[in-house]
Amino acid sequence: MKIEHVEAIPFRIPLKKASRWGAHGKRDAQEHVLIRVYAGGAAGTAEAPARPTIYGETQRSIVHIVRDTLGPMLVGHDALDREGYQAKLAAIPWNPTAKAALDTALHDVAAQALGVSLARLLGGKVKPVEVSWMLSLNFVDDEEFIQEAVRIREDYGIRTFKIKAGSDPAGDLRRLRMLREALGEDAILFIDANQLYSPAVAIRTINAMAEYGLAMAEEPVPIGLGAYRKKVADATTVPILADDSVFSLTDVRRELQDGAISVMGIKIARTGIYESMRIVHMAEGYGLPCWIGSQGVSGIGALASAHFASAFRSVTYPADLSTPLKQEDDLLEHPIDIRDGKLHILDEPGIGAQVSDEKLARYRLDW
Repeated sequence: MKIEHVEAIPFRIPLKKASRWGAHGKRDAQEHVLIRVYAGGAAGTAEAPARPTIYGETQRSIVHIVRDTLGPMLVGHDALDREGYQAKLAAIPWNPTAKAALDTALHDVAAQALGVSLARLLGGKVKPVEVSWMLSLNFVDDEEFIQEAVRIREDYGIRTFKIKAGSDPAGDLRRLRMLREALGEDAILFIDANQLYSPAVAIRTINAMAEYGLAMAEEPVPIGLGAYRKKVADATTVPILADDSVFSLTDVRRELQDGAISVMGIKIARTGIYESMRIVHMAEGYGLPCWIGSQGVSGIGALASAHFASAFRSVTYPADLSTPLKQEDDLLEHPIDIRDGKLHILDEPGIGAQVSDEKLARYRLDW
């Protein structure tokens, strides 16, 4: 089954409210790239999110690397020869979300060709995936912050909340306490400090947060601190979640050997399906549970990630796949189905990402 054609279509969908995180991260729209791979009568669909402050990729760089280099390299190759096309992609360094989207689209093609869902192709089964909601740093005051969480729980049944933190440790602790009081003991709460705490501040703040049932702390200190990361992990009782420190399989091996993390973060948007499977198995070998992040993808990326989360038993934490609810619209013909705190996916061939021609025409960018 030969790869016939590869498409890279930039699009822009406004967010209902701007999102802010870390030292430099801010966006008010989904400025991503729709990736399509055509082979054997099937069209595989995926999404590449442009995150220049994280990976150095822009929307334009993703489009051009796929159209001019990666796509032409794949045309004529067997879509089911995963090892073969991975070797081709590996010849071009970096460009992680562009390559991850191509790999995900090719897995969609393979699943369609075999008449199974992506989850079943990966060896699992289709089941609802519990999701979390990210509370960003873009709020007027603490009360607005708390009200958002309460509303989301009431509207969608979501009971897990990821709290962006790092720039104001005292405020982070205060808001965690307020969330616990507002949501009760059954809510799962964790923070993402985006590497902004110093080791001393991280130890002090995380240990204080433990009193309020903090489930885990994502990347509390800079990833370049080496042994200090292990000291932070050893000095706290709260599990440390890896994200920025595990961009690749090589990073994963280092972090697992260093023993500085307790939960493995995986984002399909940056490691695709192929490498994400290798990461899951490596983490499982070290006895670590996994969490599926999203990189803020729209409905297309959320569906692919949900199939992946559904397939592996070591993915035990609620997945960060609710971002489509923050958008003004989506490219999907039918919006993702989040109810009772879970994203429901269909047991049908492929990922099930049916793109609306009308919506694509409305939101695509033509350069």
